[in-house]
Amino acid sequence: MVNYRKYKEALEKIGLKQLNVYRYKDKDVLRVQRVQDGKVFLIDLPRHRNEMSLEEYINFIKSKLSQIK
Repeated sequence: MVNYRKYKEALEKIGLKQLNVYRYKDKDVLRVQRVQDGKVFLIDLPRHRNEMSLEEYINFIKSKLSQIK
């Protein structure tokens, strides 16, 4: 059993609130809210969260958010 709480807590550390996780056959899509201003983002992960290390997960999300800004 995978503990997804660590991924949610990692998001909170970088100022994001996890709203939903859409799980597809080959990837996860996150719906997150930036706490600072309330903006909501959809982030397509390249694969499922549990197939990524926490560091890789956070780096990927940070890079996606920097592209959106």
